[in-house]
Amino acid sequence: MNLRGIGIWILRVGLAGVYIFAAIPKVIDPWAFARAIHNFRILPLEAIPPLAVWLPPLEALAALAVLTGVLYRGGLVWLTGLSLAFAGGIISAILRKLDIDCGCFGTLARSSATWPHLLLNLATATAGIILIAARARTPRRRRLPR
Repeated sequence: MNLRGIGIWILRVGLAGVYIFAAIPKVIDPWAFARAIHNFRILPLEAIPPLAVWLPPLEALAALAVLTGVLYRGGLVWLTGLSLAFAGGIISAILRKLDIDCGCFGTLARSSATWPHLLLNLATATAGIILIAARARTPRRRRLPR
């Protein structure tokens, strides 16, 4: 494996690891995640319970897709989009001076909606963008018809 391959592998494992680590406690306790979503005061109340129930398993599945390579591109796009959406929520909370736990890691770790947490979201989005670009530049092997 060359240096580029090692770098891509590290980004894949890192991005997938962050999202798996984040998804597990939210899957276990979706109502705590629902309260965290509510604290942002962005979404209508009716949207919060389904989002709290369905988003964590989708996070985990997308992370597993990136980790295993099965549905890799879809997993990358999903995680990158989530990272950007979460960054938007953090920016909104910072600008409105909300002192809240963002709920990104469920009840496993307190993660406030602050500048350092925004940087984490931007870092995961950047990793996703780099991996998408790296995939686009990788030549694909075509199988010859038999």
